Amino acid sequence: MRRLPTIAITLSLVASFGVAYAAGQWLRTKPTGSVMRPPINRGTQVAEATDPRLSLAVANPVSGAESVPQAGFSLFETVYGLVRTEYVDALPDKSKMAHGAVKALVASLEDPNSSFVDASQRKLLERESTGILAGIGAALSVRARKVDGFTDYRVVVIDPLPGSPAEAAGIKSGDVVLRIDGKYVFGHSPLLAYNRVLQRWQDRDISDEEVEKARKSTKDRIEGGMPFKDAELLLRGDKLGVRSEAAKQVAKKERVRLTVERDGKSVDVQVTFGETKVPSATMTPLNASTVLLKIPYFSASAGKDVRTALTAAAGKKLVIDLRGNPGGDVDAGKAVAGAILGPGIFCAEIGPRGVRKIVKTTGGVIKTGPVVVLVDRGTASVAEALTACLVERRQVTVVGQTTFGDGALQGVYTLDDGTGFTLTVGILTGNKTAWPGKGITPSVLMPATTPPAAVLNKAVLLLGGAK
Repeated sequence: MRRLPTIAITLSLVASFGVAYAAGQWLRTKPTGSVMRPPINRGTQVAEATDPRLSLAVANPVSGAESVPQAGFSLFETVYGLVRTEYVDALPDKSKMAHGAVKALVASLEDPNSSFVDASQRKLLERESTGILAGIGAALSVRARKVDGFTDYRVVVIDPLPGSPAEAAGIKSGDVVLRIDGKYVFGHSPLLAYNRVLQRWQDRDISDEEVEKARKSTKDRIEGGMPFKDAELLLRGDKLGVRSEAAKQVAKKERVRLTVERDGKSVDVQVTFGETKVPSATMTPLNASTVLLKIPYFSASAGKDVRTALTAAAGKKLVIDLRGNPGGDVDAGKAVAGAILGPGIFCAEIGPRGVRKIVKTTGGVIKTGPVVVLVDRGTASVAEALTACLVERRQVTVVGQTTFGDGALQGVYTLDDGTGFTLTVGILTGNKTAWPGKGITPSVLMPATTPPAAVLNKAVLLLGGAK
């Protein structure tokens, strides 16, 4: 993840057109249900109606209102003007209205990695860039899949970090979070599936009893569950940012039961919330001629720390251990690659409108002997970029399992009042090696059940030595 330069945005300007945009979007929305979209679903209320088959329908507060024949920014201005002059009660302050507008605007992107963040969440992101992770201490990813025609978002563990509560609890790379303390995590609004049941009832394909059963099931999920964004915030340690009642209940606890999907099975683990400080790099001698460089996370100081470690072991054979490294700061990755390879191409970035940009390494090279890289399914993002760079420029041998396949590049923008938003600004990929969505397959592929020490021994043997 790359931290882009802070961009100050005057909230009063956002209010002047952003609120109108949000209202305009609502004016054009059919009253068929509440569809959960990132960044945060603030909870879906279940309305009781006379006919139980229709009791989950969500009323549109502006249904029947005359449509406004405007488009684009003219629509912003028109609706904001109407709200300001025609709304019956006192308006919220401009800051609150602007926040609502920003949330709606970013949410309209339908991207789980682009979302509004309050001040505490923004500070959390800043701490993560220094290698300090709260919550369960695991790198997380939100991945989309198609289920019955819907886009379903799932919170996936990239990898638990060393010394974290997640590692102590036995959480594994690839675990999908299903429930937190028994509270169901939903990646799309349960109303979507229920609306399909209603359609089938209208077509006389199912009975009233089946509709009633679906209604109760959907109601229970909504009232007893939380949107995926709340789940992600909880696991990352932001207990103040959650909105659903289910998530607020969990936020009061220091230890919870996590239900995850692992290899097609449901597994329960007990995990404690805490704080994890991840070292950016460590160097360990393996034998007289070989050293192990372990990089668990690309924090802002990783480039400096790796350069110091390589200087102390200059000329020796090198095993670079990127197993369980979920990525981090792109600038740190560029600096690490520069220390190992010298000036040249680090990776490519696919930006807005598909524009491809070459990303260069930084810093001078520190001479080393032959290199072998260790990866696994928890190796992601910037760690994958470094792996691909080493293969492309130095033809290094890669040992382990296929990597995670995450190339999303995020920017963090700050608003005047300390809040902000994240935005997916590009996709990282190799100059020649495309890994997003599929990962990097090692040249020496080893089963996931292979003990970590055996993988390391294999790397040492490939370098022509014995541990």
